[in-house]
Amino acid sequence: MVGEEDVRNVYDIRYEDNLIYILPEQSSGIYQSASSEVYGKTVVIIYLFYMDTLSVYWPYIDGIPVEIDVCLLSSREEVLEEARIHIEASGRKRVRYMLKENRGRDVSGLLVTGADIIKDYEYICFLHDKKEHCEEVKKDTELWIENLWGNMIGGTEYISHILCLFLNNPKLGVLAPPEPVGDHFCTWYGYGWHDSFDITDELVKRLHLNADIRPDRPPVTIGTVLWFRRRALRKLFDYGWRYSDFDDEGLKRHDYLSYGIERVFPYVAQDAGYDTGTVMTGAYAGKQTNYLQHAANLIFKEAEAFFPVNNLADLERYRKNKSRIIEFAKGNREVYLYGAGTMGRFCLAMLRKENIRPAGFLVSGDGGDSIMEDVPVTKLGKLDCLQDRAVIITVYGPDEQDEIAESLRERGCWNYIRMWENEDEVNQ
Repeated sequence: MVGEEDVRNVYDIRYEDNLIYILPEQSSGIYQSASSEVYGKTVVIIYLFYMDTLSVYWPYIDGIPVEIDVCLLSSREEVLEEARIHIEASGRKRVRYMLKENRGRDVSGLLVTGADIIKDYEYICFLHDKKEHCEEVKKDTELWIENLWGNMIGGTEYISHILCLFLNNPKLGVLAPPEPVGDHFCTWYGYGWHDSFDITDELVKRLHLNADIRPDRPPVTIGTVLWFRRRALRKLFDYGWRYSDFDDEGLKRHDYLSYGIERVFPYVAQDAGYDTGTVMTGAYAGKQTNYLQHAANLIFKEAEAFFPVNNLADLERYRKNKSRIIEFAKGNREVYLYGAGTMGRFCLAMLRKENIRPAGFLVSGDGGDSIMEDVPVTKLGKLDCLQDRAVIITVYGPDEQDEIAESLRERGCWNYIRMWENEDEVNQ
């Protein structure tokens, strides 16, 4: 188990340590090939349910190295029979077909049916099929399937490269596909909890995991599709799950057990001393980059009128300073906002969300003696007893901030704060 002093949030670890791996699908001189010995320690477990979409997955399954064992699970006999027909025709030999109870879907397939399977292996890949239930999200779902399956078993050489990642990185315990992107999906943009934080946190406590889990840090595994070392998730499997643990009547509730399990994998690995990374093919990485570049442009352009922050550096400054500004405003009886422009209105909106009503806007030039958004606008020179009031300097430019700060001090006001100042430069 990792020591408490070593615990960081798994999302932060992935970002700060750059645990994003883009691997070629074909042979590459940069990446070695896994040996037959490693293949012998590897199993791919696949849960299939939908009869009408089986053909989508055959190319992926056919690309698994023939030396690797494959276990096909389903709660439907006709699906297993159809799979048997295809796989026997392909000539693959190392395959097991297992009928599971129709309860708990793919998650019980991994944790209940799969619990005995994985005991004989060191490296495990688990996948399951997906199907859209609404024509509107068909395109997004197809891309998600490519994400899940292509980034996990995107061909013989690609799988070899994944296994070599585990061999060359002894701290790597879990590899997952990237968070899904799509016109109707919000997961990639930091909304991966989907109101399932509480059930995930409950699992962390139930398993007695020493891990950093926080609602303001999104999960890094979405869906029960992943590669993992058996030792990294041992605590999860040792819990002794049963089919009766899964109440499928609660499938539409946010506290459904499976929603917590699919997000808890990195925290189990962290407790065991392992990291969780994200892996994808070069082809998928190109599609994702193109999509996210387009999405970021749309989001920032449309958000500008309400949230005038258009680069990551300023966004980080805002995040770090927001609580400082709110605390300052709450700690003073009469607070003015210096600047009635875009940033002044932005600060006003931020304070109003906290039920804080500023006494007014202060301005240096024209525009005084008026009302804006139900808040008085006053010229600095017309406000008496400024030393008894608090001021938030909302303007962005550092030179303008300095001029305003000097004007405030000249009028006896030392109780001010700069909205866009670095934390270690806060005026006292």
